[in-house]
Amino acid sequence: MIDKVSVVVPVYNSGHFLEETIQSVKNQTYANIELIVVDNCSTDEFTIKVLENLKDEFELVVSTQKGLSIARNDGIQKASGKYILPLDSDDIIQPTFIEKCVEKFNSSPNVKVVRTQVELFGKKKGTIVFAPYSLSILLARNLMVATSMFTKESWNAVGGYDSNLTICFEDWEFWINLLKDGGDVSTVDEPLFRYRIRKKSMMHSLNLDNLMAARKLIWEKHKALYAKHYMNPVESFEYKFMEDSKANKLGNLILAPFSSLKLMQ
Repeated sequence: MIDKVSVVVPVYNSGHFLEETIQSVKNQTYANIELIVVDNCSTDEFTIKVLENLKDEFELVVSTQKGLSIARNDGIQKASGKYILPLDSDDIIQPTFIEKCVEKFNSSPNVKVVRTQVELFGKKKGTIVFAPYSLSILLARNLMVATSMFTKESWNAVGGYDSNLTICFEDWEFWINLLKDGGDVSTVDEPLFRYRIRKKSMMHSLNLDNLMAARKLIWEKHKALYAKHYMNPVESFEYKFMEDSKANKLGNLILAPFSSLKLMQ
């Protein structure tokens, strides 16, 4: 008997894309899949109607509180699979996505996360090829999309997604939390995840304040971990050079974002 994979799809007013997303799960070459759709407090009548019409094709979970991290946690809590795959309700996975991710887990007991490369579609086209994984680089920037596979055991071990990250970066912080004590990230070197770019998506509505606030929360939560991998920027050669040069004013402007993260205290 092959291990079960639970695909968790949060939905918030995105019914126009949901059927295509669900079909991409049904098209998988892997045989043992559980599909869980989480209605994350949708208010759009069309989305509500789509969920009603398609309810026989998945297990429906209804969130009582809005938020992507909350919706993912609600769905994963109900999941019975060994492996978990989050999938946003406007994105698509290629037919061999799940099969090839499970193969990576079976290839090594040290694998904690399996990612694939990414194809963009919709308002923008192209591919995303991720850099090789290291924890140091992951602390600096996200190295995988939310639609990467992990085990429910790992999710339980870290307490799921942080519900305090309600605007953005909840997946990035989850990967940091999951990998901070070790473990490998394995990569399927094919663009098996199709990421839809649309004007009204949540990411396109973010501003600099949202991004800075989320980054600050991640840094504050993992201060000790960051301290192991990065020096205080005021100790760097570049900072001292700017401090001692006529470019001091420019240097202060460049380093201003760090002061908001309390790194200069």
